[in-house]
Parts: sequence; C-alpha cells; structure tokens
Amino acid sequence: MTYLKLLRVNNYLKNFYIFMPAFFSGRILEAPIALNSLGAFLLFSAMASAIYIFNDSMDVKEDRKHPEKKNRPIASGAVSLPLAYTLAIILALLSLGISAWFSLNLFYVLLIYLGLNIAYSIRLKHIAILDISIVSLGFILRLEAGHAVTGIELSKWLIMMVFLLSMFQAMAKRLDDISIAEDQGVVSRKSIGGYNADFLKIALSIFSAVLLVCYIIYITNPWSVSRLGDQSYYTLFPVLLGVLRYLQLLYVHKRSYNPVKILLQDRFLQVIFLLWIGAFAFLIYV
Repeated sequence: MTYLKLLRVNNYLKNFYIFMPAFFSGRILEAPIALNSLGAFLLFSAMASAIYIFNDSMDVKEDRKHPEKKNRPIASGAVSLPLAYTLAIILALLSLGISAWFSLNLFYVLLIYLGLNIAYSIRLKHIAILDISIVSLGFILRLEAGHAVTGIELSKWLIMMVFLLSMFQAMAKRLDDISIAEDQGVVSRKSIGGYNADFLKIALSIFSAVLLVCYIIYITNPWSVSRLGDQSYYTLFPVLLGVLRYLQLLYVHKRSYNPVKILLQDRFLQVIFLLWIGAFAFLIYV
C-alpha cells in the first residue's frame, strides 16, 4: 500500500485522456488502436509516477507541514529519499527506453513531459499562474501521447476544452491551498503568494463560463452535428450539471481538494460523468 501511494496510482485516472483521440474519433474498438493507446497509457503512467516521486522528494519539508500531505510515504518517512530518487530514475528510464522502441513519437512526448516537470518541480511551480499553466499543459501532452501512438489527428476543440478544464481544476486546488493557509497557517506552496481567494473565485467563474461556451460551439457546429446527429446538443446538460456540481462542492461544501478525489468520492459527479460518456458512446458507436 505504501508503494501504491508513492506511485500515486489513483492519479492514473488523469492518464485516461490518452484514450480520448481514439474514443472521440470512433476508433477505440479497433484492436491496433486500442492496444497502442493502452501501451501509451501504461508508459505515461510510469513516467507520471516518476515525476510524482521526484516532486514529493523535492517538497518533503513543505509536505511535512501540510495536514494531508504529511502522510505521504516520503514525508512520513515510510520511504527514504535515496530509495525514492532511485525509483524515480528507474521508472523514468524504463518509460523512455520502452517508448523509444514502441513509438518514437511517444518517446518525444514523454521526454518533453519529463523535462517540463523537472523544471516545474525545481523552479516553475513557485511562479503563480505559470504553475497551473504547466499542470494544464501536462493534460495536453496526454492527448498528444494518444495521437502519437494512433496517428489520429487532434481536434482543436478537444485541445481547448481539455486545457480549460484542467486550468479550472488546477485553480480549484490552489483555492484549497489558500483555504488551508488561512485556516491553519500552513503555506504549502511558494506560488500561493501570487493568489488570493477573490482572484481564484473570479478566475474559476470565468473559466467555467468559457468552458461551457466553448463546448456549446463545439457540439452545435455543423461538423459535430454531421458526425453525432441532431441530438448531440443533449450532451450539454451533463456538462452543465457537472460544472455546477463542482462549483457547489467548492463554494458550498468547501471541498476544494484534489479533483481526482472529488470524482472518486462524489456519487453525483460519477453519475453525471457516466451519463456524458455514455451519451457520446451511443452517438458515436451506436
């Protein structure tokens, strides 16, 4: 269990973005496409774990002051720093080595992801706005990983919406950091000095509105209607309910923590997400 927490296996949910190009193109049921996407998912997950371990190793002092992060394996002392660094290096090298054989394009994506996150862990995460932008770029690179192993072109709408959604989620996490800093006097990130609750709430409102408008334009444009049918606009309703529920959890229930935890724990969001995926699966494949 300690090593599963160290690898942050629960965060592998984020890597399902790799399957998006195949799913939304209607080709996820093709065996070569599905297997290539699965291979990219596994290799990206190994690289992500290496990054998580490296980042936790860099943040060990700050994490020990945090009410939740102090229980992480490295911060709690369950895993030593030398062992953590060794595991991170092994995972990164395995991911890069296998990807170079599996798909050279995927190798380049993983190399960019590694370099970007090393820079993030050492310096860039301390710069407000730039920190959440880099986190969001990580999700775009997940899409690129799916493109790299399937050759399926990425829709500009998909890229924009994934970036907007990931920025929205990253700002929600910073709001959580602000709340902890105000309530408990624990500053877990240097970049927190560049944010405050009012700024983040305004930014969240802007990004949620832009995300919804972008989705409406995407789902109602002639290209989408020709592929998905005249009833495609019905998929807007789960998206709208999902955004409202997320904002309710942030502002009413004060649950502004990790978006992965929210999705894993909130039944309302889980049902909405399944309805949205199910609607697209029906429109595309049935």
